[in-house]
Amino acid sequence: MFRFGARPVFKPMRQDETRRDATMRMRASERPNILQSDSTCYRSKLTKHLGVCNVKRRLDAQPTFVVEGTNLDDESIETPPRVPLSQLDVSIIRMVIRKIHAAYGMIKLSAFKPQGLHVKYKLNDETSGNKVRKHLLQNASLLGHLEQANLVQDDTCFIEFGAGKAQLTYWLGQIIKDKSNSCILLIDRSSHRHKSDNKLKREESHFAVKRIRADIADLQLNQISEIQPIKYKVGIAKHLCGTATDLAIRCLVKSMNSEPKVNVRGLILAFCCHHKCEYSSYVGRKYLQQCGFTADEFPVLCSIVSWATCGCRLKSNINLPSDATSDTANKISSKLDEREVIGRKAKTLLNWGRLVFLKSVGFQAELLYYISTDISLENMCVVATRECSS
Repeated sequence: MFRFGARPVFKPMRQDETRRDATMRMRASERPNILQSDSTCYRSKLTKHLGVCNVKRRLDAQPTFVVEGTNLDDESIETPPRVPLSQLDVSIIRMVIRKIHAAYGMIKLSAFKPQGLHVKYKLNDETSGNKVRKHLLQNASLLGHLEQANLVQDDTCFIEFGAGKAQLTYWLGQIIKDKSNSCILLIDRSSHRHKSDNKLKREESHFAVKRIRADIADLQLNQISEIQPIKYKVGIAKHLCGTATDLAIRCLVKSMNSEPKVNVRGLILAFCCHHKCEYSSYVGRKYLQQCGFTADEFPVLCSIVSWATCGCRLKSNINLPSDATSDTANKISSKLDEREVIGRKAKTLLNWGRLVFLKSVGFQAELLYYISTDISLENMCVVATRECSS
């Protein structure tokens, strides 16, 4: 709007518009934090920020046993792109399913083997809810298998990978109280509140408990001075996610072959989240190649494993039309059951590939179901042992 003999009259910006305009200008000057990709910093303040950045302080203070990428495969393996199954040609999916059936037919699995209840008195506690009881049952069975494999001995350091709040470690601490010269090492890349290892320390146990904040991909076990005087090492993990399982296996095996060598007596790992496995770090690549799977089919295999767990939810959420017949309902249910079976077979193949790898590096290993599916759909673990040098 103009007035004669005067300057143009501008409509004043409202306060929220002024604030939005300033925010837009500030965002334009932002750049990603070079140390932490999920955060940003203004260019003009970057130098000052690096002086107080917690991430930079942690990186500068990294101990000698943290070396970036030390447990990643030395070979330059390209990770095939992940494409949703809905976007793939049906013939590709059918080909992978045929290979799953063929490879699974060659596997001989152990029967369901639940183990001793070290937490029996806690299970009888009526104040424990269903969720707590499920975790207690799983911990009890895993620790029972640990004892049955003769891995609970004197002079042993137990290493829990992906320790989280250390609930498995707490109950492990109850069964090694009478073992001499033992310790527990917890590995996790995140920080947690209400950790059970603090509870162990308050109980004044005679064994040491140490927690290390590090990514398993970067961890060199043989460089951790606190555990070197302990003669034997045993790896444990409950529901270690996808790629982390393979990195934990690589971490243990590499420590056995690098100076100073680590005496790894055995391990027990409960698997989880197979859909997050990556071809570049997966230890069972040779086994899958022998079964006829190509690198490009690996992401398809990892997508199919989700049928094992999502099939149960789909069956409970089916909304059939009001005019649907019982035959229609049975056909849909049967198809979901078939998908679930295929998904469980795919999971087993990925686990079997890990078993084959462990055997190839000197372990005696067994794949088994340690808990029933009504407790957890992720109910398979590997138990591996080996003869150590004196």
